[in-house]
Amino acid sequence: MQYLRSQAKESIKEYVTEHLPEQYQVCLAALDTILKHAFEIIQNACDNRDKLHAMEVFKDTHLVKLELLSNATTIDSALNYIRDKQQYQQQQITSTDQPVTGGKQTIF
Repeated sequence: MQYLRSQAKESIKEYVTEHLPEQYQVCLAALDTILKHAFEIIQNACDNRDKLHAMEVFKDTHLVKLELLSNATTIDSALNYIRDKQQYQQQQITSTDQPVTGGKQTIF
């Protein structure tokens, strides 16, 4: 069980620190592409139904993008929390590996 827990923690850490930021950027780029094409349709469509539909897509895409950008703060907080935990764990490992001299533990 302990091995499985450590593997799960490592997988989550890898996903959050490596894959999630990359996917976030891919998603923002895709939304920008949708906005660009929707705007082109709005400008060039002759049929009012097509224009209205493109305007709805344009508006909805902006709302999704705004929501993603608003959640960026949450993602940054999660990443900072994970980094802090990693640094703390590394410091714990490092401090236990340091030789003890004169009853005091060396830090540097």
